[in-house]
Amino acid sequence: MAQVNASLPEAEKAYSFWKDFWRRFRRNRVALASLIFLVILVLVALLAPWLAPYDPYLGDMPNALQGPSQEHWLGTDELGRDILSRIIYGARISLRVGFLAVAIAKTAGVILGSLAGYYGRWVDNLIMRFMDIMLAFPSLLLAIAFMVVLGKGVENAIIAIAIVSVPEYARIVRGSVLSVKENTYIEAARAIGNSDLRIIFRHILPNVLAPIIVRGTLGISTAILDTAALGFLGLGVQPPYAEWGSMLGAGRSYLFNAPHLVTFPGIAITLTVMAFNLLGDGLRDALDPRLRR
Repeated sequence: MAQVNASLPEAEKAYSFWKDFWRRFRRNRVALASLIFLVILVLVALLAPWLAPYDPYLGDMPNALQGPSQEHWLGTDELGRDILSRIIYGARISLRVGFLAVAIAKTAGVILGSLAGYYGRWVDNLIMRFMDIMLAFPSLLLAIAFMVVLGKGVENAIIAIAIVSVPEYARIVRGSVLSVKENTYIEAARAIGNSDLRIIFRHILPNVLAPIIVRGTLGISTAILDTAALGFLGLGVQPPYAEWGSMLGAGRSYLFNAPHLVTFPGIAITLTVMAFNLLGDGLRDALDPRLRR
């Protein structure tokens, strides 16, 4: 009975934290609207085969470069393909690259940052100096260099964007670990014989999740922008696959006589990136311990 009563404060504390987090998050109407928009976007991407009015890869040359109409709400491209259908299918690729690239970068960054922050000394110097070298180059330029080595394609774009994003997560985690590992409960865990890995993953990382979650949300928007930039340069997703950046790159030749070719993919990129950024700001405010009562 004593054990049950002892566990109640912990359960109540955890419940209060998430309840308080959701209460403060939903007060931010902009962040809540961004979350709803992104949920709808994910559903649209998942249901693309049923929502797209036309085959995004089927050309119709007699109807090429048509403006928005009742048949084609957002017009057609240079091959007569429906732009709305291609934007819907393009959401699949952009979100896939964004989520997978961030997942890979976050995993590698958490591991490297935790090791550097916890062990310090030569481990810290070795890992962080390598991260500093990577940060010395513009991320897009470094991603282009990796794409040249790896080759074109969606999978290689995911790998390239993930690699160039690792240093940001590593530095954030390292700084958080340095501040947490000096707490008394870490010394107590070490004194009773817990292994280093258990201390890192059981006692340290759960207390540094907030900045990682916020940076991951913002990182998705950065990954989507990098994907669009690589597609615009012809290094990312290759034809005939629909991707917002490659649609912009293909439409730049028709900017003056068919501006809808770049307008609507550009709006899709802008709204998605803005939604992820605003969601990240809302999560940061809701998870900030200084704003809790």
